[in-house]
Amino acid sequence: MHHILLLTPILALVLFLVLPWPSALLLYLPIAIGSLIAFRKVMQAMRRPSVTGERAMIGDRAVVVKATRSHTEVHYRGESWRAVSSQPLQRGQEVIIEGVDGLTLRVTPLPYSQTINA
Repeated sequence: MHHILLLTPILALVLFLVLPWPSALLLYLPIAIGSLIAFRKVMQAMRRPSVTGERAMIGDRAVVVKATRSHTEVHYRGESWRAVSSQPLQRGQEVIIEGVDGLTLRVTPLPYSQTINA
């Protein structure tokens, strides 16, 4: 896709063959500037970090919706996940996702003790 954006100003040079020079320049400059701006946006999008999957979840926050000795459940982006933590958790407490093991999240409580009514 981004290769086409680089090719657009080169293809637009044909304007100078079919139109008078001042008219061709008035049409060519917006095409060249627009393609450079679009190319820059494409390159920025390609460099962005992953926003899906395991890697995107790590470091995000979730809220504990169920906390018993045998089972902990957290709410993350509209879904319920099974969670494990080395520290005790309370219902409504915010946690940080540290890792993903299959369908289980490894979480840790936030440094401050804030709970949300879940």
